[in-house]
Amino acid sequence: MKKRRASREMGEVMGETDSANLPPPSGRKNEPTSSVRLKRAEQRRNPRFKTDEATVHLYIKKGLLTTLGIGRRNEARAAVNLSEGGILLATGTKLVQGTKVQVRIEIDKFNDVIETEGVIAWCFQSARDTSYYAGIEFRNLPAAQATLIGKMRSWFTSPEYKQKTATRKRLAPPELLQ
Repeated sequence: MKKRRASREMGEVMGETDSANLPPPSGRKNEPTSSVRLKRAEQRRNPRFKTDEATVHLYIKKGLLTTLGIGRRNEARAAVNLSEGGILLATGTKLVQGTKVQVRIEIDKFNDVIETEGVIAWCFQSARDTSYYAGIEFRNLPAAQATLIGKMRSWFTSPEYKQKTATRKRLAPPELLQ
């Protein structure tokens, strides 16, 4: 009993909270970040946004031939979110932290491509299935491409875009939404 209380008190001192004090999960897609829920300051330098319409390619850099496009394989399944600092991807395999990668992001609405180098910051298996999620930190992102990501953020977080996607989901057959 004393150990539990001491452990709980130590967690409170370190800024952790008891799970009983956390708000219940609402199941909504627009939940606040964990930093907001836990009343901590946001640690990210660049705010993330969902990228529903992005096509992404992730290539492990293994040398000159990979850079030229020879013998490379796309490791990305889908883009989850994006910021000027990096991208969160769903992948089919576990990627090793610290691995250098080449990232290519295409969004039809903008008729433009973001292509940059990055590093695998972390990679964990999904709790729901056998896929993985990998955080990619961009390295040497050109200013013009950072500006393009800012324009994308403006579009994907705009009321107009949210209304269009809500209408699309409402009109779609239920079997396509799963």
